[in-house]
Amino acid sequence: MPLPTPPLPSIKTMATPLRLMPDELMTAPLEKAVNLVFRQSIEEGEFDFMENRWVKIHVTDAELDFHIGFDGKQLKAAKHRPCDVAFCGNSSAFKTLALRREDPDTLFFQRRLMIEGDTELGLGLKNLLDSIDTEQLPKLFQTLMKVGNKIEDLNHKA
Repeated sequence: MPLPTPPLPSIKTMATPLRLMPDELMTAPLEKAVNLVFRQSIEEGEFDFMENRWVKIHVTDAELDFHIGFDGKQLKAAKHRPCDVAFCGNSSAFKTLALRREDPDTLFFQRRLMIEGDTELGLGLKNLLDSIDTEQLPKLFQTLMKVGNKIEDLNHKA
């Protein structure tokens, strides 16, 4: 007889170390990651409309916020910062968006993701992210997306 599988801790519990982490420890790797992932788009000027503007990503079930801005040369990360627009949703919605398992418009229409604040800026950013060809992303990110999609497929079969 197989042993029962213990339940996983909640997203909120798992995110506690990130909420308690000093700003520098969280923002420095986040900044490096977003600049690596979006390097080509930054070089092509696709983020210029975001210059000196900030977006907050609020993961509701994790009670976690990330702030991303653009200084005209690179994306910047901050843990606490006034923002122009906020994207709000639970971790499942952001995972679905990142793995491109659903169209972003569907997530917004179903209110699984919401835009608050400067909606024009938010829609511009949503459209930019949606237009990025995954083939232009770094190979590591492409591999992580494939692995993430395989895990999602296995979870849906279970």
